[in-house]
Amino acid sequence: MIIDEQEFLSILVNLEIGNQEFFQFLEGKVKRYPVKDFGWGCFPILDENNHIVDICIIVPDFLDELCIRINIHEYAHAFELFNELGQVYVENRVVRENNAKEKELEFLRLRSKKF
Repeated sequence: MIIDEQEFLSILVNLEIGNQEFFQFLEGKVKRYPVKDFGWGCFPILDENNHIVDICIIVPDFLDELCIRINIHEYAHAFELFNELGQVYVENRVVRENNAKEKELEFLRLRSKKF
């Protein structure tokens, strides 16, 4: 299941991850690498007072369903951070991780209904 960027954005919209402002904000901030060559993650960029001022995402290319799920997971984290821009960063891994995993599962449920 290889998809292109437009198809991926459509998936994100269906999963309620992001909006036009979020997608525009991310332009140039997403780094894609072949999954075998690099790790992945979503990282807040903080100022000297620990306020979230930017976001960096590192994700694999859209090679297969696992790569798409990883992208969904990291974009879910990024959207949460985007909604917290300007605020003091509070590391709440459990809440963020649960939301990102739920978006992955929702993708699998929607995909299975499609076929």
